[in-house]
Amino acid sequence: MKPSFPFRNLVPTFFSGLLDDPILLLRIRPTGHHLMFDCGQVHHLAKRTFTHLDAIFISHAHMDHWMGIDSVVRQLIAADKTVDIYGPPGIADKFEHRLRGYDWNLAEDYWSSFRVHEIYPQRLDRTLFSGPDSFDRIPLDPSTREGEVVYGNKYLEVCADSCDHRVESVIYRINERPVYLIDDTKLDELKLKPGAWLGKLKSCFLHQRDFPAELKLTQIDGEDEREIVVSDVPGLVRKLSKPQTSHSIGYISDTGFTPENKEKILRLMQDVDLLICECTFLREAKDRARTSWHLCTDDVNELLAALQPAYFLPMHLSRSYSRRSEELYRELKPPERTCLLKLPLQLTPRPLLANEIKWQEYSEDE
Repeated sequence: MKPSFPFRNLVPTFFSGLLDDPILLLRIRPTGHHLMFDCGQVHHLAKRTFTHLDAIFISHAHMDHWMGIDSVVRQLIAADKTVDIYGPPGIADKFEHRLRGYDWNLAEDYWSSFRVHEIYPQRLDRTLFSGPDSFDRIPLDPSTREGEVVYGNKYLEVCADSCDHRVESVIYRINERPVYLIDDTKLDELKLKPGAWLGKLKSCFLHQRDFPAELKLTQIDGEDEREIVVSDVPGLVRKLSKPQTSHSIGYISDTGFTPENKEKILRLMQDVDLLICECTFLREAKDRARTSWHLCTDDVNELLAALQPAYFLPMHLSRSYSRRSEELYRELKPPERTCLLKLPLQLTPRPLLANEIKWQEYSEDE
């Protein structure tokens, strides 16, 4: 049975199996555009997925989370757009080294560019790699971070914090922005006549623009109507707003289970609806989890008990459990309110075995 996620405008799809390199793709329903979280092996994604890609969020630059960036560049090179890449400090240098491994003497004006954002606690350091200029590196002015937010549009915001994985590894939270819903009961109580002004308020709310300084409205009293001027427009918006719950997605890969990391995870992921989290080792291999700075099932169970997400998707299981994957689900003990989602072992196509290849013999007469 397919889970009924509560998101209004976000469609999350995990494009990996339990053992595969993780890729979370987030489609923004009203625009058809995508955000990608990590990009290990991406060869099984359709080309249209890349052409609608707006931003990529990298947890860290280990190969299984980063190697697909070459394929992203290849698929987008002629798309004539600018794609944003977010990641830990140093990701711009690593991206430049990947690009410098190729010759770009045939650059065209319609080639895409990539804008890299390195996530620091108080700022984002930004670098442009210009496609029309053979991906020359162009420093941009840094931008100031507002709290935990690193990216946003009118439908969502992405928050981030850095954890320790023996390298800096970024965990992400995606918050769906609430829409502006009018409470018709309150509209009637204020005796206000609906009109184009409601659409104007909704547009300001959705696009995060300033509300007008005042509004001229029609107030209805029985059969009589009179014009009024409202000068406290933000106050009117609050009065007319229908209460609603905002929904969110948490993405954790990879991190050690230290007190500092645990504190960051619990703070950033509080009240998430869908938690997607690595669970690399079973309980028996807790020592391996500690030395490699990954999570085991006991660690994940502790996080689940504290966070109580509506849905939980474990991922990134060690390949050493390729024949024991069901043990993972037996050891995970999510809270009663949490729906545990299961992945197939692998999604990427495997090579054909010799006995699966159909040979056709031809005679010389043919």
